[in-house]
Parts: sequence; structure tokens; C-alpha cells
Amino acid sequence: MRSKRGSDKSASAALPGEAAVKALADPKVFERGRDVARSGAVSDLVRRGDHLTAAVAGSEDEPYRVTVRLKDRGVADFCCSCPYEWGGACKHVVAILLAAARPGAVTERPPVRQLLDGLSRDALTDLLLRRAGTDPDLPGWIEVELATAPGRGAVDPAPLAARARTVLARRARTYWDDYESVGPSAELHALVEKAVPFLEAGDGRNALRVLVAVAEPFIEEWLGEMAETDEEMYLLFEDLGRMMAEAVLMGDLSEDERDDLFETVEGWQAELSDYGPEGFSIVTAALAAGWDAPALQAVLAGEAGAALPATEKDLVAVRLRALEATSRAEEYLNLARAAGDGAAYAGMLVQLGRTDEAVAYAAEHVADPGQVLALARRLREGGHPARALDLAQSGLRRAGPEASRSAGALARWLRDEAAALKRRDLALEGARAAFAQSCALDDYLAARKVAGKGWDPLRDDLLAILAKTDFASDRIAILLEEGLVGDAMTAAEFNREHTIDEAVLHRLAEAALERDPAWVARFAEARAAPLLTAGSRRPYEQAAAWLAHARQAYLAQGRQAE
Repeated sequence: MRSKRGSDKSASAALPGEAAVKALADPKVFERGRDVARSGAVSDLVRRGDHLTAAVAGSEDEPYRVTVRLKDRGVADFCCSCPYEWGGACKHVVAILLAAARPGAVTERPPVRQLLDGLSRDALTDLLLRRAGTDPDLPGWIEVELATAPGRGAVDPAPLAARARTVLARRARTYWDDYESVGPSAELHALVEKAVPFLEAGDGRNALRVLVAVAEPFIEEWLGEMAETDEEMYLLFEDLGRMMAEAVLMGDLSEDERDDLFETVEGWQAELSDYGPEGFSIVTAALAAGWDAPALQAVLAGEAGAALPATEKDLVAVRLRALEATSRAEEYLNLARAAGDGAAYAGMLVQLGRTDEAVAYAAEHVADPGQVLALARRLREGGHPARALDLAQSGLRRAGPEASRSAGALARWLRDEAAALKRRDLALEGARAAFAQSCALDDYLAARKVAGKGWDPLRDDLLAILAKTDFASDRIAILLEEGLVGDAMTAAEFNREHTIDEAVLHRLAEAALERDPAWVARFAEARAAPLLTAGSRRPYEQAAAWLAHARQAYLAQGRQAE
């Protein structure tokens, strides 16, 4: 799984709660991650400053390596060596975050910068040389880092191409782990992302040098070995194509250079045509179209009545990124408006400091909660907290049920930011919406904290929401939190087929002992029975814990003999 980057640079951060972890992943992936955490597959869990690392056992011989960078109340970015590419965090990221919440699970170590700060240049050089003597990848990594360092002139593509070939040659075998195929996508994505700083700086030429250097060996290997085995690598074609198209549109290429690149990319696409990937078609489209078409020029100039040609639809996103990187703000706004991209238009208005226009436009034209959240964050970071909260509230109220996950993230942001700014009304609205989306214990407790002395009516409202929800993994924990032991017992019986945290069920057995020891005995024995036939040590230990509950229940009934 490629890394997902954020922008937070805080020096210290608390671990995210379960609700925040849920917001990172698809619900099914979250449940798989929770199973992985419970299985004991997470090891070597170390925190260095805001970086959390761990190994997670899978079906490969070597465990997956996971790194998470924390920020206040959440996650700034994450990276896993698995090939998961289906959006959001993978199950391994979920697993280490859940495992880290357990008392004593994390080993605290000094941050790497702290370890290196006291070293002299010679000592640091010696350290790298000694590592290079045992790590054959390190010299190549250093070459790539130096070749792609911004401000050093033209990128030398040779180290990138060599590194790509090394990574591809290492792919000795491929097999399937659940729904995940195993290949070198993460390392190749890391090389492709070396083009990102150049794209952000509007340096299309250097971005192209990086991307072409990686693309050529990748295509050769794909055609030779990988086409039928590494399906997740299709996504790399999409990224390469999109980024190359951006670079083409911001690079001042001569006619000969454009023709040569067109011929090269067209050749790649022709070779790949039998295997499915079409990521490079957008590059040839960008090379063919350029910026000179009269209809496009009319749109960019904001001429009245100018309409975007149908042939331009696929190029809008890459054109917008190229315009932003090259500081062509008014043309960006004109194109975004003509294309109907309200989020892009409002985002640029925020960037230009035209906040009133941005909020008014977004309220009318931006419906996706994720896009609203991104705009609200930009407003907050730009020193406009009140406008950010108003926009978040408006976006949350307009969110449809199909946007539940992104609406949940927006609701939590509104809850937390409004609470910090003493806007209790908005904080309560966000708290209710967040719980309605997740029915998670973390969101329930956060709502209680926000409500304070006015908790009782909100509590009743949230419990009513919980009662109407078909599946809520935290249902029993929430009911126990409120002392509703009888309701929790009923929920445990009803949800017997669903995955429920064992620790919560043990708490339920303890809480129900005085109320109904006979029920505890039946429930505990039912939990123990399948574990006794599992045939390994860990399930036996779990079964013993349940039989201990059963014993207490029999004693409470005066049935010592049983």
C-alpha cells in the first residue's frame, strides 16, 4: 500500500481513538484489521516521537512493515509494505493502531532526529558507510535521493531507472493474501512519487525525467512477467499517466520534444493494449491538445458564453493541477467554473484569500462531505475559524446517506473544532451526526464530553439511534457504559454471530453475574465450547477465562458441585 500523506507537523500527539481509526478505512477492512489485532499478529510495536512502527504477520514469509505518523487526535499519514490499493488504510494499519491502544503494548524509543542531532559530519558519514556495507540497497537509495533533490538542476534519470530495475528484479514470486496480490508496487510508487515535488513546483521537465525513468523498466517487466499476476499494479499505470500528463502541460517542451515523447508513449500504449492498462492515453491526449485550442483559450480567458469542449473533459483535472503549480490562478478559476468543479473553484478562492466568495460558492456548489471538510480545514488553517465551522455545518446538513463515511469525518471535525472554539451548539450537532454515522463508543463518549451538564437528552437521543441500528460492534460496550446490563445481555444473545471484542464480553459477564448468574453460566460455556476444540494453546487460554466466569456463576447460584 502506498503512503498517504498529510500536512500535520506537530511534535507530539495522542493515539487516535477507535472512531478515528474507523474513519481511515473501509468498514470491512476495519473489521479485518480488528481481527488481525486480536490474533496477536502485531509485533515490534515502537513509537519514536510521532512515528509508530510495527511488524504485522501475514501469509508472506516476512511480516509487513507498517509506519504511521500521528497528529493531534488522529493520523497524519501512513505506509504499509503490503500491496493494498483499494482506498483508505489497509487492515495492517488498522491493526497496529488498535493494538497500540492496549496498555503496555508500545515501546517508547527516542525519535531518529534526536539520535542523529549530536553526531558530527564524520560520525554520520561513518554510520552510513557501515550501514552500506551490510545493506546493498542503501547506495542506490542515496543515489536516487541525491538525483531527485530539488534545487540541484536537471535530474539524472540513471539512478532512478537502475533502482526501478532492482526493485522489479526482486519480484521472485507472487501469490494471493485474501484479496491482496503481492508485488513491488509500494517501492515503485515511492520512486514515482519522487516526481511530486517537481510537479508541485511547476517543473514539468524534471518531473518527466523521473517518470520516464521509472516507466520504461516497469513496462518492460510488465510485458515480460507481470501482466497476468500483479493486478494491483494497474494503479501504477494510472498514476504514471496522470503525473506525466501534468508534467507535459506544465513543461515548456519544444515541438521536437513533444513529438518524440508522443511517439514513445504511443508505443508504450500500443504494447500494453492487449493487457488492459490504458493509463498513458491521457498523456498522448495532453501532448496532442496542448493549450492552444481556441475554445480552450476562450474558457481560460473567462469569455462570456465560452464552453468547454467535450474532448477536454478527461484533461480537466490535470490541467487544473498544472495551472495551480504554475500560479495561473485566474485561468484556474475560469476552467474550474466551466468544468463544474465546485470544490476546485472554492479551494482556489480560499487560497487567494477570497474567503467570503469561497464559502458562498461552496455552500451552493460543493455537496461532497469530504470536499467540504478539505475546504473547512483550509479556512481554519488560513485564520477563518468561524467561516470554517459555518461551512462544515452547512455541508453536514446537506450530506446524503450514501456519503456516511465522509460525513462522519466531517461531523467529527465539526464536533472537535467547535468544542475547542466554545461553539457548543455546533459541537453538539457534530457529535450527534458523528455517532449516528458510526455508533462507536469513542463517538458516544466524545458526545458526552461535549454535552456536559446537558447530557441526558442527548444520551436518550443517541441510545435511540443505537437501538435502530442493525449492526453496531460497540453496542454492548455503550450499553454497559450506561449501566444497561439487561439490554447488553439481550444484545449479546442477538449478536452472537457477529464479531464483538472479547474484553467487552468479559466485562458483560462480570456485570451480569449479580443480576442473572444462570445466564452468565450459559453464556460463558457457550463461548468456551468452540475454543476447546480449536487445537492450539491460545484458544485454550481463552476458553479457560470463560470457564472461570462459568465457575463464578455456578458458585453464585450455590451449585458448587457442578
